Amino acid sequence: MKAFSVWLLLLAITCRGLAQQGDTAVMLAARYFRQADSAGSRNAIWKQPLYGPMLLVDPQSRTTYANMPDSKGIFTSLGEGIYKGQLPKEVMVANTSINWQGQWWTVILWPLPADRDERLSLMLHESFHRIQNKLGLPAYSPTIDHLATTNGRIYLLLELQALKSALAKPIDQRKVDLTHALLFRKKRQELFPATFDHERQLEMNEGLAEYTGVLLGRPSDSIRQHLYTEIDRAATRLSLIRAMPYITGPVYGYLLYEKSPAWTHAVDSNASFSALIGKYYQVTVPKTTITAEWVKLEKRYKGDRIIRTEKIKEKARQAQTAVYTRLFTRYPVLVINLQKMNIVFNPNNLFDLGQLGTVYPTAEIKDVWGKLKVENGGMLMQNWQVITLPARDNLCVKDGIVQANGWSLELNKHWYIEKKDSLHFVLLKRE
Repeated sequence: MKAFSVWLLLLAITCRGLAQQGDTAVMLAARYFRQADSAGSRNAIWKQPLYGPMLLVDPQSRTTYANMPDSKGIFTSLGEGIYKGQLPKEVMVANTSINWQGQWWTVILWPLPADRDERLSLMLHESFHRIQNKLGLPAYSPTIDHLATTNGRIYLLLELQALKSALAKPIDQRKVDLTHALLFRKKRQELFPATFDHERQLEMNEGLAEYTGVLLGRPSDSIRQHLYTEIDRAATRLSLIRAMPYITGPVYGYLLYEKSPAWTHAVDSNASFSALIGKYYQVTVPKTTITAEWVKLEKRYKGDRIIRTEKIKEKARQAQTAVYTRLFTRYPVLVINLQKMNIVFNPNNLFDLGQLGTVYPTAEIKDVWGKLKVENGGMLMQNWQVITLPARDNLCVKDGIVQANGWSLELNKHWYIEKKDSLHFVLLKRE
């Protein structure tokens, strides 16, 4: 009790000292850093320290709270290991990790979630991204286009229901449900061989990051219910083409954790959850499954309801596809080549347009030509190389800024827009 009282006294002194800086947000930042440090110290998942250099950034004012000094002295020490300053405008801000001043930082947007579990899960998710290159897990970031199709979504949702059934059982009784889950995954592989590996690549990036955040950022007795909730919410997500690993990563990861807590120590960028489940749970997926067996499997995991709901959604998706296709093929557009892009976007609202590319309803991009902000006009990206923006018949550049319906473009010096033909504008650089 005496030691606890001394700790409270020290905490009170620390908080009083920070409050005297005239910034109550500093006290919050200090508390958030302490919580992330404490949660990260429990890390037995990865062979690298999880908690490290971190920036909490207000995206509007760019006011930043850091847990360590920067090498150029931009941040001022407030005492007690807290630093404050203005992050330079050229630094892209998002919930991510960045290499700034020769050092990798975790970046979290301010204000952080008020809910402690959500906040810590986010902070530790992004902390994984800071160390993933050292772990030999590069950040491959494709879109899983087939999850925009009816069959792609159906067989993912069936897989998730099989995983939910496995989670609800004791460890030694999960084999049947896990076999069925991998069968639904195999079905997607057979239907979509060209893009199926994108699932694995994104799971070994965002999936592992989200698993890290969930396992270390949430109380252990709440994780299972959280996973149940995320599985049930999957069908209501607007898009799964980037959001899938945020669900499957924690679910598969936790199933593996309960079987072998150190399973991540042998993971590399070539790993897959199918192979890992097969290894640790001794699951073998049948090579062929007859049609009658598929029907029984689907019914076992709420297939009738899932199939009926997804077919209804498909009509709405086709209508939206037609709208976007007209927008980007029959009306004037601005075409921009990407060179050294940094991008911020919402993974939950992307829309697949097949060979045309992927629609990003909201995004922010910085490149050698300047800064683009898309708010509600939609941006089409193809192969992370070219973006297309809806345009009016004439695009006016005033003081280096282009304003259009739903997006704005701030051009760097020497860059200009030229009309190529009746439907196409292009962005060029003066020699």
